Amino acid sequence: MIKNSYLKRGIMLLLFSCCSMQNIPAHEGHSHEAVITIGKKTIVHLQSILSTYQEVYTHLVKKDLNNITDLARKLSDAAQQAAQTEPDGAGRHMMQHVHAGAEDLKKAKSVQDAQKAFASMSDALLPFFKSWPNQLKRNELKMCQCKNDGYCWLQPQKLSPVCPYTTSGAFVCSEIEEVK
Repeated sequence: MIKNSYLKRGIMLLLFSCCSMQNIPAHEGHSHEAVITIGKKTIVHLQSILSTYQEVYTHLVKKDLNNITDLARKLSDAAQQAAQTEPDGAGRHMMQHVHAGAEDLKKAKSVQDAQKAFASMSDALLPFFKSWPNQLKRNELKMCQCKNDGYCWLQPQKLSPVCPYTTSGAFVCSEIEEVK
């Protein structure tokens, strides 16, 4: 009985040491071993960020910069509040990068500037959703990527994929895939 117990423990130890857990890296410039997590208090701010992010997405699809400064201000405020509620770590760094992207969006003078700022915010948010795909479903979002330029973004699940990064007058990019 005792030998059998030690054998089971030994096998379990071998299994855990041989099998590596897959981690999704944090955003660029930070630990690539960290999985991005956020606290319950930050969820409220994330919801505000996501709803405003979707409004910005809609404006960029239409190449419309009207009210983009107001939306950027809302994003900036929500990201700043989220960063303040998070302890130091990957979640706070994510929110700081969203805040920086929102600040860049405030200063955008052209659609291309706004697209750059949007890409920056998307790059900050995507690792979180890769770590927690259930949050995509909960927020009725999907991750998409344009194969032409490599940019990713979040958009409503119910909508057909539309690239917010197209530079021409064309609203349709034929090389879009959903990122799983």
